[in-house]
Amino acid sequence: MGDVGSLPEYYWRLITNIDIGGAVPFGFWTIMSFFTITCGFAILFLTFLIYRADPKNPKNRFIGMMLLTESIRCMSVSIFYAYPYTLEQVQFLYFIRIIFYTTGIMLFFLYLSAPFFYIENRFSQWVVNAYRYKAQIFIPVVSFLILLVACMAIGGFHESLGETLWIYCEQTGDGVGGTASGDELTYVPHCDESLSSLYPMMWSTTLIGPLAQIIFFVPLIAAIATTLMITFTTKEIFRTGSTSQKNEIWAIRLGFIGKTAFQFLSIIALVWFLSLLPIPSGPELSWFNNDEFSYDDLQTWAVLIGIVTPFISVNLVLAALFEALVFSYAVMKHEVLGIDERLRKTFVGALFAGLGTIAFLVATELMESVVGVGWIGGVLIGVTILTLRKPIIATFSKVAFSIMPEAHTKSEQTYLEVFAIAMEDGIITDEERKMLQIQARTLGLNESRIMHLENAFQVDSKQ
Repeated sequence: MGDVGSLPEYYWRLITNIDIGGAVPFGFWTIMSFFTITCGFAILFLTFLIYRADPKNPKNRFIGMMLLTESIRCMSVSIFYAYPYTLEQVQFLYFIRIIFYTTGIMLFFLYLSAPFFYIENRFSQWVVNAYRYKAQIFIPVVSFLILLVACMAIGGFHESLGETLWIYCEQTGDGVGGTASGDELTYVPHCDESLSSLYPMMWSTTLIGPLAQIIFFVPLIAAIATTLMITFTTKEIFRTGSTSQKNEIWAIRLGFIGKTAFQFLSIIALVWFLSLLPIPSGPELSWFNNDEFSYDDLQTWAVLIGIVTPFISVNLVLAALFEALVFSYAVMKHEVLGIDERLRKTFVGALFAGLGTIAFLVATELMESVVGVGWIGGVLIGVTILTLRKPIIATFSKVAFSIMPEAHTKSEQTYLEVFAIAMEDGIITDEERKMLQIQARTLGLNESRIMHLENAFQVDSKQ
């Protein structure tokens, strides 16, 4: 039903007409949707790396399952803002929302399982063994059944999780609307002249039902409980364990702390969102409902929701991305060649991209308000960030290194031990260099990695 023209032209219309202050956030929401989906694929890639590193290890299976769940959650959280769907497509794709909230319940069980990998007793051994095969089936099935029972008790998926709205505006005037449940809207969508630069456009948005609000809190509660459990049950390992064990537990705990912090921001944004609403969240709450909203008299809630809504999703995704990077470092730092260095580069790149996106949007909005030409702010901030990119990246690199310090694989440790023996007199002779080269080929180390290891060793020796 309806047509928006070619997809590149449609996205260009949305993105070039972003005006948060004027309650026109549609292009901004689309950008944030692309960001969340991209992060989901990045986490999926880390999931693949963890699983391939040691497929039979229950810890790798556990971390892999948890990150796969996070990946699905990231890709589905804002998917309805990513594309101009037809009403029939929106109705068909509603199952994605069911999957999203199922993953929220799954994370509750997965988070609470984490401490048992570092506790030695019969029950923890049973939990660890369950992740060899049984948990991969048991947790998704039980989580879905819990969601199903809860939804049926409240009145169905749409009543408990929230409706999905669909609006189509071909031109200024009356538009067409519908819902994922098939119920008709109680109003005729009004396509305001203020949005004429976007027409023709399709817009679908998700409402948050009562059960959905509860499920948003479930992973946060589990993350807090897990952080406390790991902190109090691993004290003995920190006293008597090896450096590798200490670093791994430190990284796992840091991952949950970061996850908790970002999720807490999402909950604050959700509470703020609900407090802004002039009426209970329902199909009547829309920029296209002329009875509740008018572009001639902009209400504060309409402007703020344009920022707060994607903030909920983006913080949820940043929590998962931080968790994925730190957990990948914890599990694979001694197994995959140079994984710590690659993860640090990914972390720095994500920070830099995030800073650039936020700065670009803020500068654009400020210049739009001051001189009425938003793109000037985007150009100015872009030039500034590119000019200062080296000190910015250097600062972010220090942060990344403090979170994910240098780690070596078993092959690298072996090479460093041989190199240390050769460097006892402070000189590498030709014969010693030949032996080191043979050792490097045997261990599968390339020349660039050897130079990095030797330089790092010499720097550490001088300190």
